[in-house]
Amino acid sequence: MMKKYIFILLMLLNVSAYAAGINPAGQAFEVLSYHDVKDSVDGDLEQEDTTISTKNMSRHFAWLQAHGYHPISIDDLLDAKSGKKALPQKAILLTFDDGYESFYSRVYPLLKLYKFPAVAALVGSWLQVENGKTVLYGDEQVPREHFLTTQQIKEMADSGLVEFASHSYDLHHGVMANPQGNKMPAAVTLQYNAETNRYETQDDYLNRIKQDFIKNNQYIQKISGKSPRVMVWPYGAYNEAATKLAGETGMPITLTLNDEVQDSTNNTVQTGRFLIGANPTEIRLSEIDKHELPVDKQRVMHIDLDYVYDKNTEQMNRNIDTLIDRVNSLAPTTVYLQAFSDLNGDGVAEALYFPNRHVEMRADIFSRVSWQLMTRANVKVYAWMPVLAFELKDKKLQSSLQVVSAKPLADKKSYKRLSPYSVQARQIIKDIYSDLGAYTKFSGILFHDDATLSEDEDDSEYARAVYQKDFKLAGSVAEINKNPVESNKLIALKSKQLTDFTMELAKILSQYQPEIKTARNIYASAVLNPDSERWLSQNYESFLATYDYTAVMAMPYMEDAKNANAWLKALVVKVSESRIGLQKTVFELQAKDWNTNRNLASDTLKQQFQVLSNAGARHVGYYPDDFLNNHPDMDIIRPYISSRDFPYLPKDK
Repeated sequence: MMKKYIFILLMLLNVSAYAAGINPAGQAFEVLSYHDVKDSVDGDLEQEDTTISTKNMSRHFAWLQAHGYHPISIDDLLDAKSGKKALPQKAILLTFDDGYESFYSRVYPLLKLYKFPAVAALVGSWLQVENGKTVLYGDEQVPREHFLTTQQIKEMADSGLVEFASHSYDLHHGVMANPQGNKMPAAVTLQYNAETNRYETQDDYLNRIKQDFIKNNQYIQKISGKSPRVMVWPYGAYNEAATKLAGETGMPITLTLNDEVQDSTNNTVQTGRFLIGANPTEIRLSEIDKHELPVDKQRVMHIDLDYVYDKNTEQMNRNIDTLIDRVNSLAPTTVYLQAFSDLNGDGVAEALYFPNRHVEMRADIFSRVSWQLMTRANVKVYAWMPVLAFELKDKKLQSSLQVVSAKPLADKKSYKRLSPYSVQARQIIKDIYSDLGAYTKFSGILFHDDATLSEDEDDSEYARAVYQKDFKLAGSVAEINKNPVESNKLIALKSKQLTDFTMELAKILSQYQPEIKTARNIYASAVLNPDSERWLSQNYESFLATYDYTAVMAMPYMEDAKNANAWLKALVVKVSESRIGLQKTVFELQAKDWNTNRNLASDTLKQQFQVLSNAGARHVGYYPDDFLNNHPDMDIIRPYISSRDFPYLPKDK
């Protein structure tokens, strides 16, 4: 399973925007990531196989030279970073991971022939295995002879062509990451100990990573005479804390697996690379050279973990398998996965599905389900989380930190939320998000629709203090609303405050998931009627400018639309009026009519997908997915939710 993570990670991370045209001299450069090289590669390789044939490796070198590429060294990169000299036009860094013997016998001769510098990443623990024994590589036992010898490393280091990087001493494997036994990358995971039923502490994790870096650096220096200046992340997985430790242990440059053109004047701390896999010819290099960005079409299934959970562990495991099989069959691009429990449907997280400090944990299963979806169904997973609506363990504290309405009746119709103006409440929510990042793995965050404030909210003591001190407005909401100018000012400020707070939460998550993407639910009325900002504190244009995606609740029955199809078409038209509206908006249909508490017919959903498509919608999804009862019917919705070019192919096989 861990062997495949390197490729799944690439699929899960959205590709960064590429610079158009030829790279300008002095700044831009590209990085290629190679692995093993074999003389004979039989047939077509699986996509996750990173082996390349000697013949194709030779063709790559010839193509790079013929097309004006200039391979650079780490010295070149650091000199450009410091401003000592510019990089050449079409600069490229060649990297080779895992320390295969083939790097010496098949690649090194090419480096000498073309006079190309390269970086090779070594895993120290593998090299210390005795000849005749095996190295545990992923899930396989590989003969020690498949890897470089110390003599070969010394010879290449002395040549001046090869710089050896750290690939960790013993982090190129998975560690137990949750009670269910899922294994996740050792460099970025808090280990779970089944015997003590406890997770590794943050301090223990940091010490484990730091000691590994130090040990490998000392080992490589002993062999090559030089301590590594580059850290190559196993499986491409990294986080802020590990990156900081790499710098502290002498490695200012780290290499990831994020497809992107780099800039030597910008961030070389986390440098992306183009993975070369499945024995490609030079055509793959031609594709990279064109910097073509794949068309982004989000296909989203929005799933409740409340459907998955069961007190019976065996039944819950069956539920998970059913879910994975369904998602794998439908092949969406993305799953919005509930990370909280909301059994009564009021939108408030009365419990969470991951360990945390402030809210009851119903079960520690978000990590397992998210990981299974990513690795077995090959989808991006966005953790679906409230922003303010949490039921705290401390009920007295909960009561004291609540959002307050100037009109008591409104409280009965609105979410029970923590006040975004309370310093204590904000810190509690930040703690919850920090725990989500520390204990789980996912691709993005979907902020729930609970982040709203009506024109009569928030009238808590915390809010009043902010209105007076920071906003220079009268103390109470009632007083402010008497003045139209001040009322309008408060409306805009509340919207901005909520949006700014979500980005603070996203920044916390980025410490653990550096490439995290953001999405936020928005009510359709906030798109169709800008005046609704007064009672929602949601601004569509601000959402578009802030988040990677805005997930509009395209739910006509929830909005009591008389003609559902006409309403959906009008919604798409309104979105298209914004320059980037269609590019960044996910239209999320409802698969259930909550007014009648009945599922919508799958054919109705199919028709609505067609309406959205015909009107020009690019990104679509639906909620909820009842995978236990095949609703919506997979055979009916597959063509509209599948990311496959031929969505019926798996069924026909």
